[in-house]
Amino acid sequence: MRTITFRHGEKSRTSSCAFAESISKVAIDQFQLLREKTEDRHNLRANAEQNLRTVLSAFIALDSRTNRMTCLTVANGTKTISDEDFDREMEKKSYERGKLRDLHAEVLARRALKRYLVLEMRTLLAHGCEDENDSFLLERVGLEKGRVLFKMKAHKSIHLYVSSCPCGNATIRKWAKGGSDDDANRELGPFTMPKQKHETPFLPLDVQRGSVAVAMKKATTTTTKNEEGDDNPSSAAVKVLYENGTLAKGTLPVGENRVGRMCSCSDKIAAWNAVGVQGSLLATKLVEPIFIQSITIGRKFAYRHSARAFCCRVSKTFPSVNHPVLMQCERKFDLAPIDTDSVVVFDNPNSLIWSAGENEVIEVCNGKTGQREEEKMSSSRYCSSAFESLFFETFKTSHGGNIEDQMKEYAAMEDIQHYDAAKEKLWAKSFIPRFDEQTRRRRANAGKNYYNA
Repeated sequence: MRTITFRHGEKSRTSSCAFAESISKVAIDQFQLLREKTEDRHNLRANAEQNLRTVLSAFIALDSRTNRMTCLTVANGTKTISDEDFDREMEKKSYERGKLRDLHAEVLARRALKRYLVLEMRTLLAHGCEDENDSFLLERVGLEKGRVLFKMKAHKSIHLYVSSCPCGNATIRKWAKGGSDDDANRELGPFTMPKQKHETPFLPLDVQRGSVAVAMKKATTTTTKNEEGDDNPSSAAVKVLYENGTLAKGTLPVGENRVGRMCSCSDKIAAWNAVGVQGSLLATKLVEPIFIQSITIGRKFAYRHSARAFCCRVSKTFPSVNHPVLMQCERKFDLAPIDTDSVVVFDNPNSLIWSAGENEVIEVCNGKTGQREEEKMSSSRYCSSAFESLFFETFKTSHGGNIEDQMKEYAAMEDIQHYDAAKEKLWAKSFIPRFDEQTRRRRANAGKNYYNA
């Protein structure tokens, strides 16, 4: 008879520095506080009979004057809606989309951040509003072309925490050695962020094998994903990519659209580092984009693979890409025991979403339906239609309350056109796809063209 031994859901690891521990503590403490306010049926509370297996993400603000860290948003989740539901949503206008499509923690936390920014802008627009306590992330900077503009305060910055390595490119253990960046960072204080210089070469052969390629998430409505991302590959070709380690488990290469619609979290984070985390509409209200200054990861972190995935692979087409400081924390989010010979299974479909702009509002959504659990079949306040309604209610144009006409007016703005052009450049030229169906010479040439660009 086999003796069963147990371990924590997360294995022990070494911290990059005290700053990473500070970030992770703020994020995890905030989630622990919020989860206890949810209903029992959501299985999000700390419960000896129900171990919560999920991924947590949060955006943290740091005030460099006071060394105060504040949790702006927090969310958990590992699911996506079905491909069929996704297609039905994308057939609608953006202001009609009432479902969350991608419910991975990082994506939800970023949706909450966008809502938080609009709510803060709305408060700052209120007559006589003064930020006497320096509690806001943003500040008003006057008018430009008839518009009130904002910028992030110089002494404040935002930082991303993720309890597990974001899906996609960052989880591929190829084309570089793993490990941390510099042991000397462990001597730094709890509010001192390390300095890093990313040096990630891209060899032509690596590029044609997928080192900079986009990966699509597989729908999770028909499979329960474990920490290795294992599921049934859609084709023999995809199976080969899984086996040789050049495609992240649980993802698909572009073109396998039978079972995949949304790009991976690694790809989305790379996009945020290229054009900002704020999105196109908020870009019209900001003097400059908002960039993430650091990313702290719990399980399965590897410094060089993260640098490649989150920023360096788009540096050829975006030389000014933001390179966040990348760190690992030793603080564990998942403390529930698990059989030593087993892998963690992320089987809870429910996602908690919260933003600091609405302190008493805790939303729980079903990751398989993309809708709220508190009120069955109701839209999330973080979905596209809710965000755009909030934005246009805050910043009414000459067309008043007609969202469709306001959208057309904004689409003609120079800021949005520049943002959209940058996104098109990013997806068309930065993420070079694999060339498995082409000849070896043509594949090698594609890699050389990228390397020499």
